[in-house]
Parts: sequence; structure tokens; C-alpha cells
Amino acid sequence: MASCEKCWADAGSAMTGNMVEQYHKLIDERKETPCTPEEQAGLSAYICGECGRRTVHQYAKVCMNPDCEPIK
Repeated sequence: MASCEKCWADAGSAMTGNMVEQYHKLIDERKETPCTPEEQAGLSAYICGECGRRTVHQYAKVCMNPDCEPIK
């Protein structure tokens, strides 16, 4: 599974302890209001050929949109 780039960036900017631990803490805290698929994909994300949203993860190259459906 690809990481959430927004949470990863936020964990790095927190500067409190271990970045990986901070990332997992943010993921748990944000379960009720998760980051958008665009935020999860990152600032350099690509446009998905299936759903037309900029949700293709900048590193993993997978669409982060859980409702991704082909454009009609």
C-alpha cells in the first residue's frame, strides 16, 4: 500500500521524535477524517486515466481514489 504523502510530510515537519512513529500516530488520528485521495497521492501526483482525478501516487504510481471508476 502506498503511503499518504500529506501525513508523511506532516510527520516530517513535526520534529518531535521518530518520523515513522509520528506518521503512524497521524494515520490513527486522521481515521475519522482521512486525507483526500489527492492529498494522499502527493504534490507531484499524476492524473488517473480511469477516474480523471490527480490521484495517481507520485512514487507508487497507483490511484489513491478508492472509488476509481472509468471515465464515461
